[in-house]
Amino acid sequence: MFRIEPAVQRYAWGDPEQIPQLLGFEGDGGPYAEIWWGAHPAASALALGQPLDHVIAADPLAMLGEDVAARWGRLPYLLKVLAIRKPVSIQVHPTLEQAREIRAAYPGDQCPLPDDGHKPEMVVALSPMRLQVGLRPGAELAADLRELGTPHADFLAGVAESGDLSSYIEAVLADPEGRTLLGPLAAAAAAGRGSVSLRAAADALAAHPDDTGALVSLALNVVDLEPGQACYTGAGVLHSYQSGLGLEIMANSDNVLRAGLTPKPVHVPLVLDIAILEPSRPTLAAQAGDDAARRYLAPASEFDLTVVTEGEHTAHAGPRIVVAVDGAASVTVEGETVELRSGQAVFVPDADGPAVVAASGLAAVASVPVA
Repeated sequence: MFRIEPAVQRYAWGDPEQIPQLLGFEGDGGPYAEIWWGAHPAASALALGQPLDHVIAADPLAMLGEDVAARWGRLPYLLKVLAIRKPVSIQVHPTLEQAREIRAAYPGDQCPLPDDGHKPEMVVALSPMRLQVGLRPGAELAADLRELGTPHADFLAGVAESGDLSSYIEAVLADPEGRTLLGPLAAAAAAGRGSVSLRAAADALAAHPDDTGALVSLALNVVDLEPGQACYTGAGVLHSYQSGLGLEIMANSDNVLRAGLTPKPVHVPLVLDIAILEPSRPTLAAQAGDDAARRYLAPASEFDLTVVTEGEHTAHAGPRIVVAVDGAASVTVEGETVELRSGQAVFVPDADGPAVVAASGLAAVASVPVA
């Protein structure tokens, strides 16, 4: 096993303090949004003086094991910490088949997707987190739209009530008249009218002024996670994370199509093509294990996540990343022990066999599920 240094991403929605505190450095007052521990070529962790993806590619059988090397040929997951100060862009991820079709349809660098992968993901709350995940029932959306008190809002309420959420999303993103609802949305929230989704949409608008993505936000379920709770999001589910500190694991892809709350391109036809445009409830991830080691259950073949708190856990063989998230941890393989303090991590190759992780605080163990 060997230590790895993460890549830090400084997106505008990040918090200025939480990631510097976790990694133990002095911030400069600007936003720090994500920490990436993984081998994604866009921002690989560093290991042994070079990118981790290069280290793995040099000896994939020892690093990944025969099964993982044959199936994926690379580390199939990416582990992150997110520090969210203002809502992240509303986004949706394609299935594997959709990603390949989109990549084939666009020439070269005109393609909005950077790779052929899908991106199922799961976030575990480290602090209270607010998420928006999946479309809510049309009747609920219609009730909030009527709180805006304009003829156009009433018209869209009728569209939503009919169950035609696809036409609603298209209207608020592609029709300039949708912009006329932003002021009434902010006013309704300021007056205390409407549901928690209306207030969440107004918060999104305050963070992203004049962005009609706030009207897509209005159509989404609000999910409030307490520390230790987790939410899984699969392909086709519109979602946005609004606030809080979270540990996230996903398939090793960066394929995102956006539907607002961003200065980046919004691809309305593609979003409408791949999004699930009917009501769905968020999937809160079940947990297995005990107080010392909790495994979060997700229907993904690329990743497995176990959180170790004030105790020990034996991680099965395979390519593993162990991070001390809070407090200290140690990792022992074949009599060799590496001590970690908060923000430090190791990569444990498959060839090392089982690894014993002991945490005094909280540690995360990312791995590939055993078939």
